Amino acid sequence: MTEEMTEERSLRAGETRTVVTPRLRLRPPILADAEPVAALLDDYDVVRMLSRVPWPYTLADAQSFIRDRSDETVFAICLKSGGEVLGLCGIRGNADRPLRGELGYWIGRPHWGNGYATEAAHAAIDYGFTALGLNEISANCRVINEASRRVIWKCGFRFIGSGMIDTAASGRVASESFSLDRSCWRSLKSWGEAQ
Repeated sequence: MTEEMTEERSLRAGETRTVVTPRLRLRPPILADAEPVAALLDDYDVVRMLSRVPWPYTLADAQSFIRDRSDETVFAICLKSGGEVLGLCGIRGNADRPLRGELGYWIGRPHWGNGYATEAAHAAIDYGFTALGLNEISANCRVINEASRRVIWKCGFRFIGSGMIDTAASGRVASESFSLDRSCWRSLKSWGEAQ
């Protein structure tokens, strides 16, 4: 992790640690986050870009997601000052390829355009390669999601190809796939530190 990211408490088995960036605190979501998460996802323009989020999205959906996320590392993206929940991000494991994960993230509409998704994605990627010991992280976005594509490019991912994915809210949609491996991530980190 970079110098500006610090660990707030020691990692116990099965526990996600909190990561702090210049403007954000990424911490494990708690049930109290269900209400703000559901409120932010009460926006079809956000939900239609996500693969696993149903529409309409309810408080019960948020509570269930926060309780039952055993196959992934999830962070609530919060402002460092004030603690307001802006969205979620995380790394989902791959049972077929245990050293590979998939990056996912979303930011609620009131917080768009501030660079929070990129800052949170960088932190989640660092966490995936360091704390989770992954060798590769993938990311996908809908072809029409230019904002997400910009986040992915800023994080150093390379384009793999186009295809179709099934989404909970929008059905089958065109998507693009990207990948970042550990050696490329190390190079990007060392170039960033040299500046």
